[in-house]
Amino acid sequence: MISSRYGAAALFCICAVLAGGRCGAFQKPPAEALKALKAAVGKPFSSGWVFIQGRYIPPPYKVERWGNVIRINGVQATGEIVPWADFVKTQDGATTTRTEIPASPEPVSIAPEPEPAAEEIEDDISLDDLFDDAPAPKKKKTAKRPAPKPHPRKPKVVVSYSFDGEFVPNEKTKSYLSRINAERTRIDKSLRMGGYFFFGPGYRFVTGDSGAAAHLMPKLAAAMRKASSPEGFAAACSAAGISYLPAGLLEELYRAKVGCIQIESRLREEKERRNWFGGDGL
Repeated sequence: MISSRYGAAALFCICAVLAGGRCGAFQKPPAEALKALKAAVGKPFSSGWVFIQGRYIPPPYKVERWGNVIRINGVQATGEIVPWADFVKTQDGATTTRTEIPASPEPVSIAPEPEPAAEEIEDDISLDDLFDDAPAPKKKKTAKRPAPKPHPRKPKVVVSYSFDGEFVPNEKTKSYLSRINAERTRIDKSLRMGGYFFFGPGYRFVTGDSGAAAHLMPKLAAAMRKASSPEGFAAACSAAGISYLPAGLLEELYRAKVGCIQIESRLREEKERRNWFGGDGL
């Protein structure tokens, strides 16, 4: 069970935006977006906790808007906050292109099927058979079932947008850019206040405040250290009361479990600092 002190923070810490694809790395922003939107970089700080695709990123942190995505310490942490296509569609002379990509046929099922009814077909009969007291029985031949044909799939339609000339900001693009900047500011502010973020392309990013971080980090480091299999790690997280982390995130954390050394080292430093200066929290 989660203690009452951190229960509300831990249980209500999950909030997010869609982060992109189901697996692999984040899709990089288009070069055109980087050229048109530039970057906005915050000042570095040393509070908070950041994990990107399960890997612990130690402070100090520098949160930046990089085109239309967010990066922390130069590592991409989100997918496109606002798709670049939305910016392009606001430009004069923007055109839409639809491209059909042929789809491969669906695999044919090889499950066993009932035997078809046998057709009786007479073989050629010799003269000996005609005068034989006990003619040989007629042979039965089984008609072969034709191989099933693959089921065609509909082609995939990819829609792209383009325009000629230089990118020209307008009221709509400014509102889009403000939305991305606001997301950068929100992440930056939460980390400065001691919160944590787990970013990954296969799940919604997970975040919590400083109280939730104080509850989570020691338990997470202990589970990472003693786990010898993904199943064992998930079981250890469940026993520690931190099973609210998404399954995809748990898989990433297990693959990057060597990071527990850095987490434990930082926890010791934070504890020594509290003992020296006094005060609670991380």
